[in-house]
Amino acid sequence: MKTLDTALKLLKLFETEEQTLSVTEISEATALPKSKVSRLLADFRANGFLEQDEQTRRYRVGLAAFELGSNYVKSQPLAHAALPVLRHIVDQTGHSTTLSVMRGDLILHILAVEGPHYIDGRWRVGNRLPFHATSAGKVLLAGLTPAGFNAFISSHKLEPITPSTVTDPAVFRRQIDEIRAQGASITRGESAPGLVAIAVPVLGRSNETVAALGLIIPDRFFAEDQTDDLIALLHEEARTLSIKSGAADYPYGTADKSSKPALTRSTLKA
Repeated sequence: MKTLDTALKLLKLFETEEQTLSVTEISEATALPKSKVSRLLADFRANGFLEQDEQTRRYRVGLAAFELGSNYVKSQPLAHAALPVLRHIVDQTGHSTTLSVMRGDLILHILAVEGPHYIDGRWRVGNRLPFHATSAGKVLLAGLTPAGFNAFISSHKLEPITPSTVTDPAVFRRQIDEIRAQGASITRGESAPGLVAIAVPVLGRSNETVAALGLIIPDRFFAEDQTDDLIALLHEEARTLSIKSGAADYPYGTADKSSKPALTRSTLKA
């Protein structure tokens, strides 16, 4: 079992944004001798979980790892239910939509549908997100218990990613309090210049936050007077996902569809 634990820790090194790793880099990161690292890498390569570049001799994630990760999304009821919801939001707005979850101290996009106005913000499916600089991350943190949130913040620094990133703990805590009350988060250029992101919570059986439903908008297409309509749309769709996930109630937005504004691409700034 110790060997298995060591092998899994080695494989987890490939969760980072580094696309390839050498035997030396892995040996230094794990404090394992190169001979043992090479044996473990050979096993992963033989089973398709890692591949080795014939020229550089560096390792990267293999197809077997991709297939295993893809099966996670396929087997999750929430992700299965979310895909048509994300597509509907794209059809309504023309902007990219995402579904994000919290795994330990990581925020991950597990599902996304790109809209016609998509621009590369570097945060793609499977990537770790900066928890304090993304709307999805803030929504997921707001869903923690007060004790859980305090423990998380006390052990994580608010590193600057762009000049707009909130790095003052007092300001950040006030934002989280507002998100808890309003059920929505908006960030503008905090994790990537030129991007506006809006996210709302998706609730589970105990009405706990299980995911964040998000919308990513290029700044040049965003107008302040659209904000309420966009949040209303996200709340409507998040309510649908929450009920399908077993939530007894969704306290944000309104369940009366007749009172919601009609939101179509023609109403959005272009």
